Amino acid sequence: MGALFERWATDRADKRAPNTIKRYRGSIRSFEAFAHARDVRTLTEDDVFAWAVRRRDVEGISPRAINKNDLVALSSIFRWGVGRASGQLLSTNPAAGIALDEPRIIAERERTFRDGEIASILSAASAVQPDAQNPTRSSARRWCPWLAAYSGARIAELMNLHRGDIRTEGGITFMQLRVTKTGEPRTVPLHPHLIEQGFLSFVEASPSGPLFYDTKRRREGSTASQAEIQGRQVGKWVRETVKLDPGVDPNHGWRHTWKTRALGAGIEERLRDAITGHRVASVGRRYETPTLTMLAGAMSRFPTYWMR
Repeated sequence: MGALFERWATDRADKRAPNTIKRYRGSIRSFEAFAHARDVRTLTEDDVFAWAVRRRDVEGISPRAINKNDLVALSSIFRWGVGRASGQLLSTNPAAGIALDEPRIIAERERTFRDGEIASILSAASAVQPDAQNPTRSSARRWCPWLAAYSGARIAELMNLHRGDIRTEGGITFMQLRVTKTGEPRTVPLHPHLIEQGFLSFVEASPSGPLFYDTKRRREGSTASQAEIQGRQVGKWVRETVKLDPGVDPNHGWRHTWKTRALGAGIEERLRDAITGHRVASVGRRYETPTLTMLAGAMSRFPTYWMR
């Protein structure tokens, strides 16, 4: 199975986002360990289903995550193996149509932050003091909640920012998000309130390279990137520091909050999607690429957060 995946990854390297290939790799490693080096051509639907059940019952992965991530990954690799691009290495796709029943989940609350939560998180972030022993950790806690609040960006996208990604062109200061979920870089103007707080001074005082993680602190044997690890740590810190409701995500909640507040501010959907990196809904809209000036105008209309 591993050999099939590597051939798929090589063939798809220019067609799939690096993060997608990385995410698939984890699922394939799990299935390979389950299949015990069997010839991939002998695998059946029963084998795939048994693996999915084991992921759920033994490893504690949710059925939704298994269906959305693991089985999608497996089916993609097998489908490629059946196709002409692979030379039709396989005759069937044993993962096709396989899915676990998902329990109905009733949301206990909205996914956006409430006013009190917003104030608590941003106040806690503003109160963070520089830590000489671990400066990037304190910088991540100080700035990433605010950057997320004013951009709706995913936490891993922000954690991957380098000093050179904060730029000014034509009088507009912006961050260039190079590492994104879709693999497509994104330009997001900085809200004036971030600049008022001294974010640019922080950037100018930072060494070249990553702003929010130290490459020298990489954990040996870790399969997660330092940006991913730092993002999870910030989320854990937020949840523990402000005693955040378990029904809302400490990092991803900003995406919901930003888009909701942007809607209330009258920022049109095309600009909201461009800033947050959501795919457009129609072919026609794919021909519309908002300019930096248009994005900056939208950001200037985004309401300022006030702390208590």
